[in-house]
Amino acid sequence: MYRRFGLLLLALLTAALPFAAPEACARALREGLALCGGPLLLSLFPFLIVSTLLVRSGGGELLGALLRPAARLAGVRAPAAGDVLLMGLVGGFAPAANAAAQAVRAGKLSPREAADLLPACICSGPSFVILTVGEGMLGSAGAGVRLFAAQAAAGLLSAALLSRLHGPAEPAPANLAAPPAGEAPLRLDGVIADAALTYCKLCGFILYFRLLAGGLGAALPALGLPAALLLEVASGCDLASRAGRWASWLCCGAVSWQGLSVLLQVRTICPPDVSFRPLLAARALHLPLSLALFRLLLWLPGGAAPAAAALHPVPAVLRRVPPDCALLAFFGCCLVLCQLSRLAQGPDGP
Repeated sequence: MYRRFGLLLLALLTAALPFAAPEACARALREGLALCGGPLLLSLFPFLIVSTLLVRSGGGELLGALLRPAARLAGVRAPAAGDVLLMGLVGGFAPAANAAAQAVRAGKLSPREAADLLPACICSGPSFVILTVGEGMLGSAGAGVRLFAAQAAAGLLSAALLSRLHGPAEPAPANLAAPPAGEAPLRLDGVIADAALTYCKLCGFILYFRLLAGGLGAALPALGLPAALLLEVASGCDLASRAGRWASWLCCGAVSWQGLSVLLQVRTICPPDVSFRPLLAARALHLPLSLALFRLLLWLPGGAAPAAAALHPVPAVLRRVPPDCALLAFFGCCLVLCQLSRLAQGPDGP
């Protein structure tokens, strides 16, 4: 009953906002379309294809070998777990969720293992955090690197803490280790079509929640920033970057929470038997951990909290990730996670 009442209120709100704030709603939709046709198109769509190809071909287990100790820290020992973490660190939440879903369908991960991995790999990709948020919104690529490192480490620590509370996940049954005999062979056209359909679904979530955030912000200005932070990560970071001295901290909170839009997108991608409870529980742990880690990273040389970038009327345009910036963020996270894994395993570890 409560769910139906909530959906009714949401329907009334969605119908009223275009009349209450037509210009703000139209601007929010235009910005959402620009985001879907620019930064997200580059950082999500190719990696949706890559995640499926890597999992179905077995190549992801080789590439993700470096991250297997980090997966063990989260309580998952399956070889495919490293691939899922790799896709999260390189491509962000959608490729990671897609890789986890593909691994469950291929029998390489159990639903419980996939659920335990989600808190460690559902994050914004480096291209969005470092360039769009850090350089484009905050005016500092270094701040973006620190934001990305903080959210990645906080995700792994959250997954590790939760795995210690409810015990390690059971591995996938042996009879599911190989695909069923009647399964259709891997076809490139099918992979591309599935990725395109998934991306269209993701863009639908982005457009809808940017509409809500923009309309609420115009109709009720006091709710503008809280609604954006709660609903959609890109809108939340955009408004948070204009908050003066607190800009980088609010962006860290937005990237940590990810927004209701991201959570629903992950729920859409993952199979129904993959529980969502670990990911939701991890959000409560992730925020204080990411803020604390971000504070520690700001103490490093050159880590002074940047002032917010000048107000920009259009979304920041994503450029190609500089190789040195991408390699520093990726391998730095790998080294930190591997060291944390060794410390956590102790003398009785494998």
